[in-house]
Amino acid sequence: MAGKRIVNDYQTVIWDWNGTLLNDIWLCVEIVNGMLVNQQKPPLDQMRYREAFGFPISSYYEKIGMDLNEESFERLTHTFISNYDAQVKTCQLHDYAEEILESFQSYDLNQFILTAAHKESVLELLNHYEIKDYFQQIEGLDNHRAESKVTVGKHLMEINQITPHQTILIGDTIHDYKVANELRVDCVLIANGHQSKSRLARETNNKVEIFDHIEELFP
Repeated sequence: MAGKRIVNDYQTVIWDWNGTLLNDIWLCVEIVNGMLVNQQKPPLDQMRYREAFGFPISSYYEKIGMDLNEESFERLTHTFISNYDAQVKTCQLHDYAEEILESFQSYDLNQFILTAAHKESVLELLNHYEIKDYFQQIEGLDNHRAESKVTVGKHLMEINQITPHQTILIGDTIHDYKVANELRVDCVLIANGHQSKSRLARETNNKVEIFDHIEELFP
């Protein structure tokens, strides 16, 4: 089982947040659809969203038909974040997410969060869901542009003296896989987040282990 291999082979787990631990996909689809309708563009269903979502966010907006000439990327980002922050606490953690965190903690694994979201916003949510104590550190961005996590990931590794070959990153997007490669750590992906299983497999050339649900990581 994947979870047993994780607790046997690694000392450190680096978690992505949005889509991996937090089930916020429905909210992201709802907000972006409101933005699309405002530009008189057709809304997305969840399947199309999961095929389109990616980084950089500006490219994803263009892919789903948003006109960045009509509204600047900065204005679109402000609209999205304002709506997201107002509603995110109506989201729940993925089923069994906390139980997995508790299980890994019982095996003395060091757990961190590496997120493309605003760090302080994620810290507030971890307190809201009462799971902050599972993590040694949370590293994220100081803005809302959802840019690459590579730089902050390297900082996280350096200041905590994390050994790459004893570390695994758990995420839900191709970007997480690319970040893991840049950090020289192993990776597994969970396919009930922001990108579909078929897309994850296709765009990683089947080079990463992909699971349908987080509970498959139980040791």
